[in-house]
Amino acid sequence: KNSEFCSSEGLDFFMLTDEGGKVSKAYGTSLSIPGFGTFSNRQTYIIDPQKNVRWVFVDVESRIPRHSKEVLEKLKMLQLQD
Repeated sequence: KNSEFCSSEGLDFFMLTDEGGKVSKAYGTSLSIPGFGTFSNRQTYIIDPQKNVRWVFVDVESRIPRHSKEVLEKLKMLQLQD
């Protein structure tokens, strides 16, 4: 599903599908809502080529209008540092 989305949007990076919620639990983004179940809180992680987590964007849902711009700014900063 994510690969189809990435292809249709022309994205040249991977998006994680977290079936079973293992990654969400490991990163502390798992939300349990009584009566509804467990969900993943959407977050964005920028990981550099050396596999270091450089930036974490939390509360993405409430920041959708400016989130892409913020991520692109951080990616440009990362490129300038290398």
